[in-house]
Amino acid sequence: MKESIKITEPDYVRLNSLVHDALRQKGTDKQNLVVLSEKLEMAKRVPTFDIPHDRITMNSVVEVYDPENNQSMTIKLVFPKEANFRQGNISIMSLLGSALIGCREGSKISYDVPAGKKEIIIRRIVYQPEYGPKNKSEFILLFN
Repeated sequence: MKESIKITEPDYVRLNSLVHDALRQKGTDKQNLVVLSEKLEMAKRVPTFDIPHDRITMNSVVEVYDPENNQSMTIKLVFPKEANFRQGNISIMSLLGSALIGCREGSKISYDVPAGKKEIIIRRIVYQPEYGPKNKSEFILLFN
């Protein structure tokens, strides 16, 4: 059985609006939008104060592990205007971004890429806006 995902009400409202606006635009990659839209509809929506600390929300910073390449990377899940791969800011509208939203720390997720399927493991959530960083030293690293 696939694990259910949870998303905050504010994230759901903003993302749902973003998806519907993007679907109306010409030249938009609709496949990514359909994947995100389906995930939003399947997600359990919860008030911000009820989201568990181990769930990825918008603006969360997470460490992911790619077992195929034996590599870890730290990324931040952001809205499209803030996306910058070199800085580790991954758009929610990307296949990776839409795969991450609402998932739990420790989860193994798979998502489509042009070459097929990709699997990653969510090692840990370094920062989640609803809870902040897990320790003071991570806070200093993130915001300096």
